[in-house]
Amino acid sequence: MAAPTSPPVAPGEPRTAALSRELSEFLVEFSIGVHRFSMYPANHPSLQPVVEGIIVHLAELLAGADSMAIGVANRQLIIEGVSTDRKHPVLSDLAKRLHEQQIGALTFDHGVRANEISGLFRTLAEAHEDETDLLGLREELPDWPHVHLHALGYDRLRLIESDGDGGSGSSSELWLGLARAVLAGGGQGGGSVHDPNEMDRIDPVVLAEEIEAKPQDAAYDQVISGYLRQLASELKGARGEEADRIRARVTSLVREMDEGTLSRLVQLGGDVQARQRFVLDTNQSLAVDAVVKVVRAAAEASGQEISTSMTRLLSKLSAHADAGAAKVRMQANSALRENVEELISEWELKDPNPDQYTRVLDSMAHASPVFRPGPLSAGLDRSNQEEELPGCVRILQMSLEVGAWGETVRTALIDAIALGRTAEILAMVEEVPRDNVAARKIRAHVTDPEQIRELLSHGDVDARAIEALIEEIGPEAAVPLLLDGMSESESRSVRRVVFDILVGVGDRAGPVAAERLHSEDRWFVQRNLIALLARLPTVPEGVDVVPFLSNREARVRREALPLAFRIPQVRHRALGLGLADEDERVCRMALHEIRERIPEAILPTFLNRVVKGDRPEEIRALAIRMLSGQRSKLVRDTLVELSGAGKSLLGRAKLAEGSPSVAAALKLMAAEWMDDAEARSLVEAARKSKEALLRRAVGAL
Repeated sequence: MAAPTSPPVAPGEPRTAALSRELSEFLVEFSIGVHRFSMYPANHPSLQPVVEGIIVHLAELLAGADSMAIGVANRQLIIEGVSTDRKHPVLSDLAKRLHEQQIGALTFDHGVRANEISGLFRTLAEAHEDETDLLGLREELPDWPHVHLHALGYDRLRLIESDGDGGSGSSSELWLGLARAVLAGGGQGGGSVHDPNEMDRIDPVVLAEEIEAKPQDAAYDQVISGYLRQLASELKGARGEEADRIRARVTSLVREMDEGTLSRLVQLGGDVQARQRFVLDTNQSLAVDAVVKVVRAAAEASGQEISTSMTRLLSKLSAHADAGAAKVRMQANSALRENVEELISEWELKDPNPDQYTRVLDSMAHASPVFRPGPLSAGLDRSNQEEELPGCVRILQMSLEVGAWGETVRTALIDAIALGRTAEILAMVEEVPRDNVAARKIRAHVTDPEQIRELLSHGDVDARAIEALIEEIGPEAAVPLLLDGMSESESRSVRRVVFDILVGVGDRAGPVAAERLHSEDRWFVQRNLIALLARLPTVPEGVDVVPFLSNREARVRREALPLAFRIPQVRHRALGLGLADEDERVCRMALHEIRERIPEAILPTFLNRVVKGDRPEEIRALAIRMLSGQRSKLVRDTLVELSGAGKSLLGRAKLAEGSPSVAAALKLMAAEWMDDAEARSLVEAARKSKEALLRRAVGAL
């Protein structure tokens, strides 16, 4: 079994929750930095503090993470799946400035340095002054080792469209562009997908799998969403053989994507009005089954409700449009698209289906059933499962209504579970008396603990179904099975969903996870178990995390350190080990855990392994600033050693070569150590230094 490459994270579905305080402060300070670099010349003293502030914020935000992406919309930024408020004046202005430069996203990798932030700010400031040279339209965007700009794929696509003569050629270019974006972002390399003759080799199923497998990445999702919106718009008026080929491929792509992924991409497409336009474009360009799926995704993304009756009606019309007689297909196709347009037009209403309208829909939906009974478990193609599902559900509903049980009902139950409708089945069972024979049989089958193992065996895990099962059978029975799934599944997406479910279970998952940890020797399983324990409300008793602080795998140590900080008995020891750790990220995490005075017990480690150690300059400078208020001979000797370079022939103090850490040491001595003769002589030498950095540090510039 392949080891996972990174710890499981919460599913990447965009949320409506507010930004965290840390993210808000970072974005506001980032906006301030862009404005300052626009106002002041290079080397102005007002620029360095804002760069240092951004570095500190990024160190905190990237602790335990490899990178952070910020998606850019016209008036909003999207970070960690959360959108900023359009009405926030500072963040709205920042989004607008980036959007006007055709920037679709920014990515910050772990280890970003001050000179990279300065370069980014200077680039954005200069680009804002020159409106004729938009960053996103350059052949090569400015790039740094740990900071990356991504062009606004959606807006740039408009240039492709306008350069051609319209028609299917543009849709072909868009389809190839989408394939390149998906395969490049998914790690398979999209650089080879350039030749239109390669179009037949681009499998929509593969593209759907790549999109679903991609971890949460706002920049990636933003680009994919833009391609889908542009393709829907382009295809609605396109005619001809080539356009039909592209239409079939886009339809297949939408059909193969799971609903959660599709809903996330639709939500990134803008506000309710923008989603309405996307649905209407889809309604005029794609096959009816894809239209129904997009409608459901857009409804979920917009917080709209589609009544059960309307859902039945659309499903029935879709089935007729695909499989009826020629005349019926044409009429059903037209009726479905008309119903979609009418539905979308009323989305601003709280309930688009008034009582009278609902009764009409119910009568239409129940008249002349079109779904033929047939067990899905017998092996029908997955693309047909969506239209067979209402038949399965209706059989279960009738069974519960009359209290009947038999082979037909059992088969329907197996089919519905296979389609991920476990939560819906349990909800139906709850609505009937508990002495109902069918209810007892269905409940006994669905709540068998082995059902969890069965649900986890599929690549597309139904989290809602598993959570419903946990409520039925209890955490004590469910947690061991979930931990088995998180440890043994080869699918990263399955592990990620199970991890999130276990976090939701809370403290009741802790004792079993702790017991597993102490008997587990696979590093990636250890890491995931430690990450789970660290995210629970309470650390279980008896957890011995100290051995994992010295684990040979850095990714295990990165998860173990936050857990150790939560255990008072080992916190100081964990700080010392973290500060001494050779892994830069672990060291940063330990630094940010020191909130006030540095404990005397770890001060020697702090000075020798961080301040004087082989660390990046920004880490050393940050550590030196944290020594403020520490009146210790060890601190004084360290500051003098860092700042000085011996004596001149005349016996005067010589300064070390200027650097952020030397400047930080001199600044601290000037503020707190002027009563010490050697420190005072070094400060006086700095005031006369030819280096502006050192003079500024001691207030002489």
